[in-house]
Amino acid sequence: MGLEFLERYCEGIGPLHRLDARAKLVATLAFVVLVVATPVGSWRPLAAEAQLLAFVVGLSGVPPRELLVRWLGFFVLVGFLALMVAPTHPRRAELGVPVVLLTILAKNSLAFLAMLVLVNVTPFRKLLTAMRRLGMPVVLVSTLQFMYRYLHVLADELDRMVKARRSRTFRRSGRLDWGLLTSLIGVLFLRAFERGERVHAAMIARGWDGTIRTLD
Repeated sequence: MGLEFLERYCEGIGPLHRLDARAKLVATLAFVVLVVATPVGSWRPLAAEAQLLAFVVGLSGVPPRELLVRWLGFFVLVGFLALMVAPTHPRRAELGVPVVLLTILAKNSLAFLAMLVLVNVTPFRKLLTAMRRLGMPVVLVSTLQFMYRYLHVLADELDRMVKARRSRTFRRSGRLDWGLLTSLIGVLFLRAFERGERVHAAMIARGWDGTIRTLD
């Protein structure tokens, strides 16, 4: 189960790819804060922020279809959360529940797309280096680095488990039902926990001091 799509466009040569990772990280966080601080029902500022983001997407060279596909998966989750939050929002009586609901969806979508653009124009290893240079806690950066490194290991482990299950299950369709899928996820969680303990013990045995050293 390959995860190459995660960094498919990171090694480009566009104008955004050549910028310093620290500048891109700070700019993205500033944009997200600006979007979050936009009042509910303020459609003109949201439209201006959307135009700015569209301009950045054009500079990034990332196909809009790629961003749209990932946004659709995010939209399902944030749409459900918006349905739960909108009826209890303090301004629901003043603006109406539909306006609050649409504003929540718009703000979260803009913030999510901005983060997608960032990770599509900056390799993750450079983002981690930028975080360290900007003074983020070492523990947080190390956790993110290990998460990303072993995400590929767990994806390969899941791929082997799925193939083993299919080779032992005679079905007309190659798809897994929910019962099999949940059992696979449970076994994968246990294996990931055990692997994490073994990796930690091996790191301690080799003198791990909490500092990750890279070539960047």
